[in-house]
Amino acid sequence: MDEQLADYVPIEDQASAAKALRDNQVLVLVADKLGSGRWTAALHLLRSLDENLTLRRVRRDPGDAFSMEGLRGKKNTGWILDLRAAEDHMPSNCDFGLELLDTADLKDDGSFLIVLVGTGLWGTIGRDVGELSKSPRVADLSELFVRALTSAGSTKPELLASHHRFAPDLPRLLPGQVREWARTVALSESQYLAATGGSELDEQGVDTITKTASHALSGWMNVLAEWHARDSRTSYDRNYLLLVAVYGGAPIDGVHTKIASLAAALGEKGERAESLSGQQGPGLIQLARQIAAEPLSDGSVRFPGPGFAEAVVQYFWRDRPELIDAFTKWTARLCLDLKHPRGTELAERMAPWVLHHLQATRTTRLLRLVVTDWAEDENLAPHAHALLVAASLDPVVGELTRNATRTWTTDGKSTTSLEKTLAHVFESLAPAYPQRSLRRLGELALSRDAVVAEAVGEAINNLWDNGELYPKLHSLLTTWFTSAEQSLRSTAGNAFMNLTLQLDENGQPALLDGPDAATPDWVVDGWRTALEAPSPSAPTRRACIVWMDAATAHAQAAERVMTTLVRAVHDHPTHDLRGQRFLNLVRLAEHWLFQSMALNEEARDLLRADLVRRAELADPLRPQPRGDVTVA
Repeated sequence: MDEQLADYVPIEDQASAAKALRDNQVLVLVADKLGSGRWTAALHLLRSLDENLTLRRVRRDPGDAFSMEGLRGKKNTGWILDLRAAEDHMPSNCDFGLELLDTADLKDDGSFLIVLVGTGLWGTIGRDVGELSKSPRVADLSELFVRALTSAGSTKPELLASHHRFAPDLPRLLPGQVREWARTVALSESQYLAATGGSELDEQGVDTITKTASHALSGWMNVLAEWHARDSRTSYDRNYLLLVAVYGGAPIDGVHTKIASLAAALGEKGERAESLSGQQGPGLIQLARQIAAEPLSDGSVRFPGPGFAEAVVQYFWRDRPELIDAFTKWTARLCLDLKHPRGTELAERMAPWVLHHLQATRTTRLLRLVVTDWAEDENLAPHAHALLVAASLDPVVGELTRNATRTWTTDGKSTTSLEKTLAHVFESLAPAYPQRSLRRLGELALSRDAVVAEAVGEAINNLWDNGELYPKLHSLLTTWFTSAEQSLRSTAGNAFMNLTLQLDENGQPALLDGPDAATPDWVVDGWRTALEAPSPSAPTRRACIVWMDAATAHAQAAERVMTTLVRAVHDHPTHDLRGQRFLNLVRLAEHWLFQSMALNEEARDLLRADLVRRAELADPLRPQPRGDVTVA
């Protein structure tokens, strides 16, 4: 938070916004575009209000309703409800304005709420509460530019901020854009001082830095267009530039071989695609200097300014859109060929390129190819995870990516490694999308692959142990257990089964832990839901083994395990699936008998028989034995 507020400049109506928040407990910050300053303004307002406030985001899926009741009980909390995502909306039956006026619980808790929203959505949901809203505008963008330059490490922030190449354009920028400008200028300055060995800027240095930064801010398009347009330029030259950009200026091993490989991937043939033999054509030093870059003694290349490598790739995409797929596939494979750490460094740089391709094409086919390849490598799997999380949270393609990953979990075409990565992706997305993420994890839990099942179990256990998410997940599970939708019941059952695998420090099922001898109803409902499947799933079979093994090892657990499983068969107001539940319990008991190593087979058979007998006797529809009849 300190980092995000390091260069904060107060909004124009900061004092009135702070007063409105104090008076109403609620404030709405409305603006048209991302980068308008709503987020940092909210952080600063809440922190300034009371330094002892604990700041929290409201957790909800986009499109979900909102209720003030969900904020109850968190004392001294500064809540932020973020509705900035393009796909976010409120259900028509949710009276959002009325909810914002219901501040009794906030007052009792000493808490406050700030809502971040766009003008379009606010016009729909902000009826009759317009007095709660403010449109944040930074009072002085020049001051923000200076502060942002300072926090980015510039030695001459005032001098650079007032330069004629920047000052005229500042008024048209959003605060987020000003910060991006400042980072680019400060990086240009840092690179210039490193290259010249200086520590102070003279007039020539300032001119060089501002010129370089201007090129970087414009994406280097003019510089690259001029370079590409020269008549003497060959395919080999262009591929050299693209390859050096891919490597980020790092030393290239076997540059000629790599260029030939890239040319082949792009479908090129002929001598202009490869290096000429002998001393024909330009050498690597000349090629580097042709792009105003500097070849260094270690074989690497120093680019002419910040963002140049990414600009080369961007230029290539715009100039040769038909080659994007071939280039991205080749680069993704290069990450694997280079091995760690060079391959992982390239993957980190490549992730934004894949995201850009996804935004431009609105198709996830290439994204799936890349993450499938990366998921197979232990060093690249974290980058596959990070890329999928970034794409899922992206305001432009987030919904597209989330829908695609749902398909990947169910179409039967995903590799074990990709499904394992997806389990961790859904875990990471759970704070933002708890319902969808839990549903996806439940679908993955159906996998018969032990590696995937273990990853799903780990993800669900981690979410269950999250103090903030626990109430939400518990509520979702208990709701889905009784849902009319079969897919939700199945998802809840398989998610619940992973929780049943947790054991306490004594080796007993953690869900049975507690002073009360009675098993919680929701635990019984979880088992009942799992037993209503057409046949026991792999997670259910594993869970039964764990519970029955615990029953053999702990006398105090045996009765609760037996009682819970029997209740799961019979304690339900409707009887239509009681036979199915009993049949599955018998199947589970038989599976445990032959798969478990607890006790010996004879002892296991006795316990299995006892479980089945108790389930039969507990059936309320079981015919009762008649008493003796005396014949007169």
